[in-house]
Amino acid sequence: MKSAGGKLKFFLLCLVLLMAIGVRLYKINNSLTEWFSWRQSDTAAVGRFLQQNNFNLLKPQYYDLSNIQSAVDNPGGWRMVEFPIYNAMFAGLNSTFPAISLEMWARIVTIAFSLLIIVCLFFILESEFGLAEAFFGSLFFAVNPFIVFYSRTILPDMPATAMAFLAIYFLYRYLKGDWFVLLLASLSMATALLMKPTVIFFIVPALYLLWIKAHSSANKIITIVVFMLFSILPLVWWRHYIQQFPEGIPYSQWLLTSVNTSTGLQSIFFRPAFFRWIFFERISQLIMGGYLVFFLLFGLFIETKKNLKLHFWLFLAALLYLFTFQGGNVQHEYYQILIMPALAMLVGVGVGNYFRQKKAGYLVLRVLITLAIFTSATLFTFYQVRGKYDEQPNLMLIADVLHSLTNKNDLIVSDSQGDTTLLYLSDRRGYPAPYRELPILKDQGADYFVTQNLDYKEKLAGQYSLVFENDQVLIFKL
Repeated sequence: MKSAGGKLKFFLLCLVLLMAIGVRLYKINNSLTEWFSWRQSDTAAVGRFLQQNNFNLLKPQYYDLSNIQSAVDNPGGWRMVEFPIYNAMFAGLNSTFPAISLEMWARIVTIAFSLLIIVCLFFILESEFGLAEAFFGSLFFAVNPFIVFYSRTILPDMPATAMAFLAIYFLYRYLKGDWFVLLLASLSMATALLMKPTVIFFIVPALYLLWIKAHSSANKIITIVVFMLFSILPLVWWRHYIQQFPEGIPYSQWLLTSVNTSTGLQSIFFRPAFFRWIFFERISQLIMGGYLVFFLLFGLFIETKKNLKLHFWLFLAALLYLFTFQGGNVQHEYYQILIMPALAMLVGVGVGNYFRQKKAGYLVLRVLITLAIFTSATLFTFYQVRGKYDEQPNLMLIADVLHSLTNKNDLIVSDSQGDTTLLYLSDRRGYPAPYRELPILKDQGADYFVTQNLDYKEKLAGQYSLVFENDQVLIFKL
């Protein structure tokens, strides 16, 4: 019986992983002109420059030389945000196996990290609750279209979330008596924080697990202090180090309280709009597909017989994160990547709680209802997410023209409102917006101005030479 149960667990985990891999291969060869192309381009650019600079992880660079991100001119093109572990991984793979493009390797690495989350989810839920919870919790993370899209984008958020959740898994193993995994948990959390500091909220469930493990107050405090030191000190070092490059540190205070609008920054801090956007538009509709909220609430409010309340503490960490970075979470939906493990665990626990409701009908009926809800929610979410895969072929054509018309060291001014995608695609450094008058930018070294606003043909007539034009773009030699 035990052997048969082990084979069933292995089969279900493999089934979920195969489904996860299958759906993540959808349009994996997309260009970097899909949804959030600007952020993906910045991340990919760091990897490309690492290749060119002998993988100097202490000097990450990208294409933007303007002051748009940091309010300070950035002639060195420094990109001092996350420590470039993720970027170095896909850049290193591309350097070793160049037959596969840099962008493809980046997506493969992101996919691998998302699969790691699925494995950790499955083992924690199966061990603590049961096979039904493990299957449906990991299935949610495997096939949910919102999660699937961000499980193959070139962003550090999914890898960082995976490493933080791996730390939670190691701490869960630590509860079972495996002392050596405490060090692995610290290393995983330290890596996660270097990849993306916002995953620091995973410290909340981590502290919960450490607290219930120790048998005395002294042991609790010592263990927690050691874990925190090992986890956070590398991040403290990195944040101290990058202060030498203020021009490469994007302004980020607005992420706490405000969103960018056509009229400038607007505060959304604990406003009704924040709750509507996050809890209704994003979590309820876009991520949960409406119908899966049923299981989310079942997992959150129906008491379980188990003593471990890890799913509650993960949910608390998710709430603290959402309420701290209110502006960022409303402005950028990829910020919700960090709360996906918590939602997946709650869905899994919710399905298990629903299956135990004998008054809800025969078990076969409950299973069929569960499958119907999962299917409906998945389809509804995919209907909303599918447009995120759309590319911009005109942008790729413009990049090809720029690449062939200009030299490698030419600096480009693009009329793209701070979006660096065109600079990345054309492999040219420069300014992703005319943030100063063109004569001033010319004095700074800019060589070409590219715009899709055809009115510039008359505005700049007689001032600069028009070297290329068609019905989509104008390129001027400055």
